[in-house]
Amino acid sequence: SNLPSRGRDVDGGYRIRRHGEELVAHVELHRRHQKLDELQVDVAEAQVRLYRREQVPVLSQVWDLYGRRDEPLLKEQRLVFGAPTLGAASQAVYVRVNLRALRAAELLSSAPPALWPLVALTGDGAQEAAVRQACEAIEARTDLGSAERADHLAVLWFVAEAEKVPIRAVRVYLTKEKLMESVLYREIFEEGEAQGEARGEVRGRALALANVLVRGLMHHLGALDPGVRERIRSEKDPETLDVWCEELPGVHNAEEARRLVTKIMNATGR
Repeated sequence: SNLPSRGRDVDGGYRIRRHGEELVAHVELHRRHQKLDELQVDVAEAQVRLYRREQVPVLSQVWDLYGRRDEPLLKEQRLVFGAPTLGAASQAVYVRVNLRALRAAELLSSAPPALWPLVALTGDGAQEAAVRQACEAIEARTDLGSAERADHLAVLWFVAEAEKVPIRAVRVYLTKEKLMESVLYREIFEEGEAQGEARGEVRGRALALANVLVRGLMHHLGALDPGVRERIRSEKDPETLDVWCEELPGVHNAEEARRLVTKIMNATGR
């Protein structure tokens, strides 16, 4: 269920029954670019608003998309935001789910279906067999329309590509015809092509390089600040974009990616 808050929705909200008790299962995804303290405040705010609307207990899970395999799968976390009063203080409690500690088969058998497209982020999911199984599971969902299934397949494709799953093998299961049903897929790839044709070959090359740069940075950061995206995609000089793209092979982690982002933004005087 959607819960708009400060320009965002919760990543997942479900009315469920567990052991005879009605609950709201609240899911948030922890991406690379998100600061933990900001995410915790978002979780606390969503818990209160979901409880106010549904009037049942709220169970919150934060799925860490880029944890470590040697860390626990589940860990209770809490944000204490109230001043102690007679020994107690207001707090928000949630469960951190370390996706890297989960096996692909476990994700597909026990996780909410909305998370199936993330199978390549599990400990053993960055392989053809796991992506194929996720593709088949998504296509078998009867609760989604064809366009929604295509959106889920597009996310599966992007994540698998970012995790370096052999693309030629994945293409057997995720064909262009299937992906073209996705609004998300078309927006990413068709917009660049259309703008390139409208603005000429030079601008088309610039847009292509900008897309390479954005996706390369997202591979390490999970997401980009809208200002960074705007800066990269507003750059009209292919040579400048080419110089920035040449640095991507030397970027191996989030810290190095942030340094490249700083260099890009400083080049504009910002």
